[in-house]
Amino acid sequence: MVLQAIFALFIKYGFVGLFFSSLVSSLFFIPGYSTLLIPLYIALKFNPYLLLIILTAGSTIGQTIDYYIGFYSSERFLKYKKEIKNATKWLNKWGDISLFIINLIPISPADFISVLVGFLRMNVKSFVISVALGKFFQYALLIFGVQMLVRFLPFGMFA
Repeated sequence: MVLQAIFALFIKYGFVGLFFSSLVSSLFFIPGYSTLLIPLYIALKFNPYLLLIILTAGSTIGQTIDYYIGFYSSERFLKYKKEIKNATKWLNKWGDISLFIINLIPISPADFISVLVGFLRMNVKSFVISVALGKFFQYALLIFGVQMLVRFLPFGMFA
């Protein structure tokens, strides 16, 4: 009974609900993992390619909001110029690949890292590209991995 009600909500709000879930769960001040919803959406036969696009877009927009929170709050910490300069130097060298890898890992502090790189004023274009690519590949692995798992389960639970 309860499970049917939950399924009905997911079907009713579908991709719009998933988009807002991924956006909100990517904000550093609201904990949540929209990736936990992937098996449910797969089981309900939602289009996996649309799942991939919507999850990637929502998460990227949420983390971009985190970036700008860090960006606009950085002026309060100008007294730490030496530390900020050292961190910025490291970020300029390793930032893109580091962000990609952090966003590739399903359970990582990517939301907080987004605030930090915004604080350090990383190039926003590089930031968005690194986050979007990392999230895209993370979700692709999860979505298509779950889809393969569901397809080969020995029982007809999701058939």
